[in-house]
Parts: sequence; C-alpha cells; structure tokens
Amino acid sequence: MLTNLAGDGQTASVNNDLLLRAAAVAGERVRLDVLQQVAGLPPNDFLDALDALVRAGALVVTAGEAWFADESVRRDAEARLPLTARADLHRRTAEAVDAPAEAQRHWSAAVAGTPDARERARLQLKLAQAAVKAGDLSAAHLAAQAAVRAARNEQDLDLLADAAVALEPIGQSVWDGDIHQWCTEALAASSHSTETRVRLLARQAQAAVYLGRWSEALTASRAALSEAVGMPDDDLLVEALTARQLATSGPDDVDELAAAARRMIELGTSTGRAEIELRGRLWQVDALWYSGDLAAIGAETGRLASCAGRVNGSHGRWHVLLTQASLALARAEFEDAEALLDEALEVFRSIGHPATHGAEVAFRMLVGHHRGHSAELLGSAVWQFGTDARWDLAARLNRAFVLVDAGRVDEAAALYQRCGEPDSWPNWRAGELLLHTIGARVAAAVGATADVRRFRDRLEPHRGRYVVAGAGATNFLGPVELVLGACAAALNEWDAAIADLQKAGSLCRSIGAPGFAVEAACLLAEVYERSGDVAQARTLAAEALPLAKTLRMTPWVQRLTTPTGPLSQREREVAELVAKGLSNREIAAALVISERTAQNHVQHILTKLGFANRAQVAAWVSKG
Repeated sequence: MLTNLAGDGQTASVNNDLLLRAAAVAGERVRLDVLQQVAGLPPNDFLDALDALVRAGALVVTAGEAWFADESVRRDAEARLPLTARADLHRRTAEAVDAPAEAQRHWSAAVAGTPDARERARLQLKLAQAAVKAGDLSAAHLAAQAAVRAARNEQDLDLLADAAVALEPIGQSVWDGDIHQWCTEALAASSHSTETRVRLLARQAQAAVYLGRWSEALTASRAALSEAVGMPDDDLLVEALTARQLATSGPDDVDELAAAARRMIELGTSTGRAEIELRGRLWQVDALWYSGDLAAIGAETGRLASCAGRVNGSHGRWHVLLTQASLALARAEFEDAEALLDEALEVFRSIGHPATHGAEVAFRMLVGHHRGHSAELLGSAVWQFGTDARWDLAARLNRAFVLVDAGRVDEAAALYQRCGEPDSWPNWRAGELLLHTIGARVAAAVGATADVRRFRDRLEPHRGRYVVAGAGATNFLGPVELVLGACAAALNEWDAAIADLQKAGSLCRSIGAPGFAVEAACLLAEVYERSGDVAQARTLAAEALPLAKTLRMTPWVQRLTTPTGPLSQREREVAELVAKGLSNREIAAALVISERTAQNHVQHILTKLGFANRAQVAAWVSKG
C-alpha cells in the first residue's frame, strides 16, 4: 500500500510522499501541527495530503493527532528511508516538538544518521540541551563531551566556543570542571568576536563559582558585564548579569545584587520575556532574605509565581515552591513549609537534578532545629552526598549541628574535629554567613572557645543582616545577632550575650519570625540563669513557653522548662562524677567518651564556675 502511495504519481503525489515520510519518522503518534511543520507543506496542501493518506488507510487521525494504522508498516517505512534523509527528518521533528524527552530522542537519532563530523557535533549540542530539559544529565554531559572532542579534532574554535557554553553549571564537580576547562581553552584563542567572548567569560565565571574559585569568578564576571553593557544583544547582557549575580551573592554584595535584580526585572518586563524577569525577581528575593524582610518576600512570591506560570519547564516552579517553603519555615508555619517542600522536591526529582538530596536534607535540618530531628537525620546514611568531596565539610558540620540540637555533644565534637581548622575551610561567598553560623553554634556546644572567637570575629561585621545561604539556597537561620549572642554566652561574656540576644528577639518579633523569637528567648533565659539571675531567667522562660507550645517546638519547650544552671546537661553529668571522686579515665568509661573529651569537659566546668580545682567542683555539686 505504501509503495503505491509513494510511487509513480498515478496513485500519490509528492506531497503525500513527504507527509508519509514525516509521519514515519515522527513515531507512534504525532500532533498534526508538528507533522505539518516537519513536512514543510502549506496548510491546504497539508490537509489534502493528509486526507489522501487517511482515505487510503495509511494514517488514522483523531483529536489533533495522526498515527499509522499498522505500526509495523510505519517502522518499515522509516527503515527504508535513506540515512541522511531520515536524519534530516529527525532534526526537523526535534525542532518542532515541545516535549523534552521526545526532542532528545529525535536529536539522538539525527546525530546517529549524520556523517559530517562538524554537523554531527552541532547536533550533539542540541542533543545535550534537550537532554538537560528532559532530566537526562548523563546523556547531556556525554553529548557535550563528544562535541568538544570533535571541535578539537577539527580544530574548529567556533565549535569549541559553542560547546563550552552549551551547558550550565549544576554543582557537580566533574560537570562544572569540564565547563570551566572548555571555556578556558576557548578563551585562549584570540579570534573570537566580542559576543562570543562575553558568553565564554560569563560561563567561565559561573563554573568558577561552583568550583569555589571566587577570585577568578569575580574577575571574569566583571569583564563579561563590562563588555556586554551597551551591546544590542539582550541575551548577552542576561548572561553577563547572571554570572555577576552568582559571583556577588554574599552578605557584602547586597546592594550590587539588588541593582542587578532591578536591571533584570526591567529587561524582562520591557522585552516581555518572563524567564528573564523570573531570574531578576529571584535575585531580588535573595537580597530581601539578607535584609530579613519577610513581608516583602511574601509580596514578591506572588510575582515569582506569575513569572513561573509564563515560563516553560520545571525550574521556575521549583524556585517558587522553594521560596514559599522557606518563607513558611521562617514564619514557623512548619506544616505548610514541609508540604511545600515535598511538592518542590517532586518537581526537582522530575528533572533529575543532582542537588535534590542536598536541598532536602538542608531543609529538614532547619525544620528539625525548631521541631526536633528525625532518627534518619541523626543517622549517618542521609549525609552521604556521593563522590563529590566538596560537600564533605558541609555534611560533617551540618550533622554535628543536628547532633548538638539532640544533646549528643560528644558525637558532635568528634565530627567537628574532622572538619579541620576553620581557617582551612573553603571560602563559599554565598554561604559564608550560614557556614560561620553553624560552625559557631557547634564550636560553642563542644567547648571549642578559640574557634568561637574566630567565628564571632567573622560574623561581627554583618550585624543587621540575617543568616542565609545566598544564590537561591535560602536556609534562613535568623538574625546575625542571634548567633553573636550564642558566641558571647559560650565565652561567658554575659553582658554582651544579653544585649545581642535581646536585640535578636526584638528583630525576630518585628519581622514575623516567631520560631526564632522563641529560640532567642530561650538562649537569653539560659544566659540569665548561668550568670546567676535565676528569677529573671524563670520569668523570661515562662513568658516564652506558651508560644513555644503553640508552635509545637518540642526541644525548645523542654529547654524552657528545664533549668540549666551555668553548665550544659553533659557538663552537669561530668561534674556529678567529679564530685564522686572519679578520675578523667573513669569518667570517660562511665559516659562512653574518650579520656581527652572527659578532660576537656572538666576544664570547661572549672572555667565556667571560676574554680581552680576538682574539690571546689565537688563542693559546688553538693550544695546544689
């Protein structure tokens, strides 16, 4: 039947043949608008040819779709097409369809049927971009690598430059490292146009950020933006601004970040391009997080959602949901926060993004900080992030933070020790406040007073800011004054601790962050008690307790109802064993800790109580 239709013109026209070939390559089902675009026929000719094929029994049409009456006939028709003709039809189909997985399949078929090395490499780049949209990151990486190899073999610098910017960094070291290397290699050539150079510098800067090469990121992003300003191509300016935003996403960069956000929003609205406006609004939200303006973030979230609704793909929806979840968490709307997170993670998993697991663990950690941590989060398995060693420090430090919350201070101390000296930690510009805050809280709990002083010195210049991980990560942990108060308390600097924690509580109440207000009140009550003002401690705890109960902040309810005295719970246990006359070795055996840890606890007890020997500790315990 197909032979007759595609034959000598007596039973079928050339249009019939074109349409039949297009339908054979398209697959089991194809939308009529896609089929017309691939066949390249004018509307009337297309409808005439379609009618002829339907009448002949070759195709079935219903609900705006067409398919072969016999699938085996379709497969046979596709197989009999010349290789180059088949590859061209797959290319045209890939350009016409809008489903990412379907586009990926057709680009892959087009690559396989293209003999010319340069053309095949160009198709590999299309395949890589389609695979990213389809969530097949492994296929995307392989396709881009193949294109780069072809560019090198052919000594084609333009192809190499196009390959270098085909993918965006994603936070995976091998992927990001390849992009950085390709951009560096392409930039070494001096024959590129200004437009190409801007794209390469911008992408190199983005990759450098994810690789922790901040100095290089700042230099490259500055150069890209300088060259892009004034050029007529809006896309170049978008690329340069995006690179600059990533490179300047720390607490010292808020003014520049806000200016870049305004510029992107204006560019997006003036051109009617929602995807550009979406980026700008996300950056604006980042700046607002540093300022702790939860009301403004709430208003901006509606605009974010509007932009995301006009953008194809899942990334916009993910950012909206994560922003909504983070805002709910900051406002202590815990159930809403977790529901929004679950919805966001479902979106992120659908695109196979490698950061999904890390984003989930970080968010659960923040929820657990106020509501209590799950057994899963207290274990070690959930903190495994594959083979990417860049996240080892964060995994150890964050798990230590969770263990401190759960009162398992000795385990936290062992993990903290494995983090190494804070001065050796990598500089993560966007996350510096979060890293130093969590480090300070863990150091304070395990008695690493020298480190507490280091972290306090690093955080001190950021008074008035709020602790977040920038560049879209959020991870809100309240005002900087909250952690500064905790540092002062760990150093027994009572007046400084009281002033900072009072300020932190006031800030939290003013922005509408009741969970952090409870935390500040609890820490302040503990400072009053440890400094000897027991009456004030109990009054403050009683005032904070109803809100803590209403918010179901179980760990903080327990702390507000359990007098601590000047010592932590673990230090109190050690002091009681000292009073019984046990040596450091015997204390270690009784509490299943190392002898060195026992010795450190005893020293901290002597320091906190202002005593010179163990006998004074024993006398203090007997009195109270």
